[in-house]
Amino acid sequence: MTSTLITLIIAAVIVVFGLTTGLILTLNVTKKLRTGKETMQIRKEILKYGTPAKAIIQDIAETSSSMHGRPGVRLDLFVTQEDGQTFQSVVTTFIPVIHIPKFQKGCEIDVKYMGEGNDRKVEVEDAYVI
Repeated sequence: MTSTLITLIIAAVIVVFGLTTGLILTLNVTKKLRTGKETMQIRKEILKYGTPAKAIIQDIAETSSSMHGRPGVRLDLFVTQEDGQTFQSVVTTFIPVIHIPKFQKGCEIDVKYMGEGNDRKVEVEDAYVI
């Protein structure tokens, strides 16, 4: 084999590898964006159509993320339904800075939830949703 042929084969392998890697990366990014959009749509539906309830903040912890200047928080909630039944829930969300004082341990907040049994999804009413 000549060195030109070897060079062409190596170049072809590099190009095919680059195209394959780029395609895989593009597909993964597209999938993550679609999943994020679907998750946000579900959150909006819970806030619009969910059953109102009151929740007491058992614990609050700041996450390492933020969205549009709003800090990310993880809220451990004790939720009381309108019929008096209670359940625990953990919600990760973003809180507008002006609402931070009412999101302290022991405070009661308004939430909405959907689902039954262990499959309840809870959203905080004053949280930040795009």
